[in-house]
Order: sequence, then C-alpha cells, then structure tokens
Amino acid sequence: MMSDSQTPFIDIGELSVGMYIYLELGWMGHPFPLNNFKIVSESQIETIRGLGVKRLRWSPERSDLSESAPVEETPVEAAPSGQVARQRLLDAQRRDLALCERDFSDATRNFRDILKNLNLHLEQARERAEDMVCGLVGRLTDQGDSFIRLLSEGAGEKASLHAINVTVISLLLGKRLDLDTEALTLLGLGALLHDIGKIELPERLRWRDDGFSAVERRLFQEHVARGVDLGRRMGLSPEVLAVIAQHHEYDDGSGFPARLSGDRLTLASRIVVLVNHYDLICNPSNPVAALTPHNALSLMFAQSKRKFDQTVLGMFIRMMGVYPPGSVVMLTDGRYALVVSVNSDRPLKPIVLIYDQRVPLHDALIVDLEQECDLGIRQSLKPVQLPRAVFDYLSPRQRMCYFFERARDTSSSSIER
Repeated sequence: MMSDSQTPFIDIGELSVGMYIYLELGWMGHPFPLNNFKIVSESQIETIRGLGVKRLRWSPERSDLSESAPVEETPVEAAPSGQVARQRLLDAQRRDLALCERDFSDATRNFRDILKNLNLHLEQARERAEDMVCGLVGRLTDQGDSFIRLLSEGAGEKASLHAINVTVISLLLGKRLDLDTEALTLLGLGALLHDIGKIELPERLRWRDDGFSAVERRLFQEHVARGVDLGRRMGLSPEVLAVIAQHHEYDDGSGFPARLSGDRLTLASRIVVLVNHYDLICNPSNPVAALTPHNALSLMFAQSKRKFDQTVLGMFIRMMGVYPPGSVVMLTDGRYALVVSVNSDRPLKPIVLIYDQRVPLHDALIVDLEQECDLGIRQSLKPVQLPRAVFDYLSPRQRMCYFFERARDTSSSSIER
C-alpha cells in the first residue's frame, strides 16, 4: 500500500462521491473536522471547490467509487470559505453545549428547590416535581432521536447531580424500551425522587460506604422506608412509590430492604435500579474510587449482570454504546480522544473530542465518528494513562454529568450538521 505522501493528485473538477481525499491546508483553512476523509455527498464536493485549491491528493485504495451521491432535495448554495464554515460549526457546537448545560443547571436548581419544600409544602413539592418531569418527557418525546451529552464538570448544583443523572438516563432508557408518555412520566418521577428518604439522614450517611458499621448500614438502608413514607404524604402514585421502595432491590434478590427479585420488581424499578447502580460507580462519594464509564459498563456486564433484568441491561448497553460519554479512548489512527456524546439510536460510533496540539481547545471541532468511515476506536484508556499534555487538553471528568439533546442529522456530512 502506498504511503500518504505517495498518493496521486487529482484536479478539483474530477472529484466524486466515494473518493478518499487529503486536504493539505491549515486547520482554519477548511470546515471539516479532519484533513483526510472519504467524500460522502455532493455538498462536500461543493464545499471543497469553494476552498480555492486547484488539485489535491487522493487515495484510490481507500476510495469506493461505487458509492452514489445522496439525492439533493434543494440546490446546493455556494460554499462559504473554509474559515467561515468552520466558524459556523464551532458556533453551533458551542451553542448546543451551552444550551444543554443551561437546561441541566436549571434542572438541578429546580430539584434543589423541590427538596427544600418537602418538609413544609408537600403538595407543592409534588406538583413542582410533576411539572419538571412532564417538561423533560415532553422535550424527549418531541425531539425524535436523542444524544446523551457529557457536560462540563462544574455544571449544575453538585448536590442534585445524582438525581438528575438518574432521571435523564432512565428516561432515555425508558424511551428505548418503548414506554408511552404516561409510563415515562411515572418513571421520571420515580427516578427523580428515588432518594428523597435521605434528606433526614446525616450528611455522612447519605452515600453508601463499605466502611459503615452495622448500625450505620442499618440507618443508611432505612432511607428507603423513609422515602416511601414521605412519598405517601406527598400524594405520589403507587407506581412512583414502588420505584422509591425498590430502587436498591436487584433482580437476583441480593438487594434491600425486602430482597425482592425478578417480576416482583416493576419495570420502572428495574430501570432505575440499573441506572442508579451505574451512576453510583461512576460518581461515588469518593472520586478516587470512580470507574470510567467504559469500565463501569464492562464491570456491570462481566460481574454483576445477574443483578439486573437482562432485557433492560441489554438495551442499556446498546443505548450507551461500548464507550459511553466520558470515556477516554485511543482511536484507530493512534490519536487520543474523549467521548462527549452518543446517539442513543446509533451508539456504535460516538462523537469525540480529539486531542490535536495544533488546535487550541476552544477552537476544536468535535468529530462524529459515524461520518468517518476509516476512523474508529481502538481501545479505552484510564485517564492516568494519558500523557500530561493530553490529559490537560481533554480534561477527563471526575464527575460525570449527563443531559440529552436533539440528535443531529447523521445522514449528511459534517459541514451540514
């Protein structure tokens, strides 16, 4: 196979869909996330022609000229300059992240206020929780395919992160399991309020710790019964109360407080049990003990899969992908990357932030691996395995914060997102 430097040139007018091409331009000289890629649409060709180059290198061996261009429903507008188009992508990328982080922060503040009202205004707290969950469910069901988005570590109220993470991921999983709007709403309420019994515990007992004494372990486990009692006084439905009562029960009967198993757990409870477990091992009370999302998922499947409903676990793994958001990976070309987003309907090739010392972090484009036919993930890494410069650039999260956003159209090229 010839090396990249030996690849032949082709005139710009001879480009066609399926060609694997090399753009020998600076990173601000074109709008594409990578300098070399396979052309997948006529729109990409129009963009390349607008860059002002007369010819470029291409690889016949890596090309597939049998591919046909997608039908354009509307005429292609004149392509903007590379720098302008790239800036548009960066602006859209920053806007999408800012919107997700704003919504996540709003959710954490709303939940904080709900907890403040629990002891004094139970009905008001329930109504606010219902309004909050209905809003999340409405947005999720209206927007079609959804991305699971990794947020900045400082987003939102820290004390509310666990409840919002569990709610967001449970709703996404419930949608993948084809729950209707009513069932999603009950699931969301149960997920949001599953730990309300902890508000009466001392701060040091609100997170399970293997170092608990027998007395401390018993007090911790009592948060389930306290939560059910509080939920009844709030006027929550039996379906929501079941989630609160069962969120520490496991499918194999090894949980607490009633050691329930199998069909004795509601479907909503089985979803929340799994998501709660996942978030607690990614975001434990002691960050030093945290597992990476990839390792957490692998551990759950390899060592704990009997604890979870197999249908729910299988769908969860398909939804999160092999490399969930927050995973640090090495790509097939040897570069380092951070998984920042996964399309819950197309999880095999996530969206990643790639380390590139030539590109300032603020100006780095995230890359949709589904659009890069010749680029994938080779392996997962632990953050401590990264060179220092890469670690500082990618900033692996100690705390995983998730939200959902509308999925981009992955049938078109990066320039069209």
